[in-house]
Amino acid sequence: MRFLVTGGTGFIGSHMVEFLAGRGHEVVCPVRDVTKLRHLKGLPARIVLFSELEKEVGSSDGIDHVIHLAGATRAKDLAAYRSANVERTRDLLMMFSSGLCRDRIKKFVLVGSQAAAGPSLDGITPTRESDVPRPVSDYGRSKLEAEQLVLQFQDVLPVSVIRPPTVFGPRDADVLDVFRLAKYRIAPCLAGPDRYVSIVYVEDLVEGIYAACVSPRSCSNVYFICNAEPVIWKRFAVDVARICGYSAVSFPVPLLLMKVVAAAGDLRSKLTGSVPLLRSEKLDEMQQTAWICSPEKAYSELGWQPRTSLDKAIEKTAIWYAENGWI
Repeated sequence: MRFLVTGGTGFIGSHMVEFLAGRGHEVVCPVRDVTKLRHLKGLPARIVLFSELEKEVGSSDGIDHVIHLAGATRAKDLAAYRSANVERTRDLLMMFSSGLCRDRIKKFVLVGSQAAAGPSLDGITPTRESDVPRPVSDYGRSKLEAEQLVLQFQDVLPVSVIRPPTVFGPRDADVLDVFRLAKYRIAPCLAGPDRYVSIVYVEDLVEGIYAACVSPRSCSNVYFICNAEPVIWKRFAVDVARICGYSAVSFPVPLLLMKVVAAAGDLRSKLTGSVPLLRSEKLDEMQQTAWICSPEKAYSELGWQPRTSLDKAIEKTAIWYAENGWI
C-alpha cells in the first residue's frame, strides 16, 4: 500500500513513517522545509514539497491512504489555528475527493486531538466519542472544526478521525522537561488538586492509527486512542524520576506564579506576534482536573490495545533521550 503522511517530519509523524516503512509500505511525505528532516534520516520515505503534492498524487502510482498529522499546536489566535488546522485539511480533502484520486483512496484518517472533545465534565467519567464536544481553547475549537469538516466528506471519501490524548516517547519535546528535571530530583506539577490525564506511548498510538486505516469498521467514525488507565500527572513525574534512577519529590508550582507567567506570555504574543509556550489559554487547559477519555470503542471496533506498559514506555523514552543527548 502507498501512504501519504503529512507532518512526517514531526514527533508522531516520524514514528508513523517508521512504522509503515517497517511493514513494507511505500510512504510519501510532503514537507514545506527540506532542512527539517532529521527524524526521517535513514527512512525509505519519498520526500516531496507541498507545492509538488498535486503532481505526486496524480501520478500513476497514486496514493492509497492518507494520514493527516500536520497542524499547529501553538498559534497566536483562532484565525491562525484555523488556517493551519482547518483550511489545510480542507485543501487535502478537496484534492483527494476529486477525479481519479477519489477512486483510489481507501481511507483518509485525520489525526486530531483530545482537545476537540474537551475535558471530563465531572472530573471522574472518561469522555466518550458520543459525548457532545466541549473544547476549552482555540486550539481545541480548531481541531473540532477540522473533525467536522472531514466527516462532511464521508459520502465522498472513506474517512476516520483519531483523537490522541497526551502522547510521549522518543523525539518528543513537550514532555522532555519532566525527564530533564528528574536528575535534579524534582517532579513538577501544577499546585492544587490531583489532575488526571489520559496518556499513550507514541509507538502504541501509531499502531492505533494504522488499525483505523485498515479497518472497514472505522469509516465515518471517531476514536480515542489511549491507555485504559489515566495517570495522575504528579505521580507520572515521580515515576519518570524513579525509572531514571532518582528519588524525586513532587514540586507543586503555585498557580499564581503560573498566571503571572501566562499573562507575560499573552503580552509578549500581542507585542511581538510570537507564540510563547505558556499563555492564559494553555493554562486554562492545564487547570482542568481531568483530561480523561475512554479507549473502549477502539478496543472493540479496531481490535487495538496498547502493548507497552507505562514503566517500559518511560524507560524507552529516557534511553532515547540519553543516547541522543537530550538529557
